Amino acid sequence: MTQSARFQLKEISAEQSFPLRHKILRPEQTLSDCCYEGDFEPTTVHIGAFLNSQLIGICSIYTASNLSLPTSNTCQLRAMATDESARGKGVGVQLLSAAETHAKRQGHSGLWANARQAALGFYQNLGYGVVGDEFDIAGVGRHTLVVKHFANASR
Repeated sequence: MTQSARFQLKEISAEQSFPLRHKILRPEQTLSDCCYEGDFEPTTVHIGAFLNSQLIGICSIYTASNLSLPTSNTCQLRAMATDESARGKGVGVQLLSAAETHAKRQGHSGLWANARQAALGFYQNLGYGVVGDEFDIAGVGRHTLVVKHFANASR
């Protein structure tokens, strides 16, 4: 998909993402709990960032609408995580860019995510707007719905 001087992005299987999901996003749950509904749908794409052969970042893109958004032609970004050792090196920005590119190529009009409060500024700095109020995802914590609408989206 994309390559930088430090890491490479490529499509991965859902199963390849589970250990990093568990380590970063859901350490209090079991590894099997890190398999989400929609992971194996044919329209779902999982992207991994690799430093040499080590997986250092992940994100998943699901074809999913959100009732809080005015359009149903959107994708959901979910399970985005960067290993602690790779933070601050642009991995998250590149993963998000790859997710946006994928969504646009599929003809979607936007990309949305339930952003953890600690990551809200990251999304806002990259052009995502906040929709609605903060909410709680049981066992995970406080989140905010963020969305980025694409100009000239087809469909």
